[in-house]
Amino acid sequence: MSQSVGKGMLVDAVKHYRIAWKRCNASWDDQNADRFAEDFVNNFDPLVRRAIDAMDRLQSACDEARRTCE
Repeated sequence: MSQSVGKGMLVDAVKHYRIAWKRCNASWDDQNADRFAEDFVNNFDPLVRRAIDAMDRLQSACDEARRTCE
């Protein structure tokens, strides 16, 4: 699997995750939901952004290596 395919799969999974969380949070609205959101949901986006940035850097390094070897 290429990095671009993996990145696309991650982005798609995050979209599904957000939809599922919104659906869940519509009926789960108490202190536990707030704590879950604070501990997990709110911290998720920065982690995903870092992963995508790392995937982009890896793709650049692979592209550069491929050009060097040609």
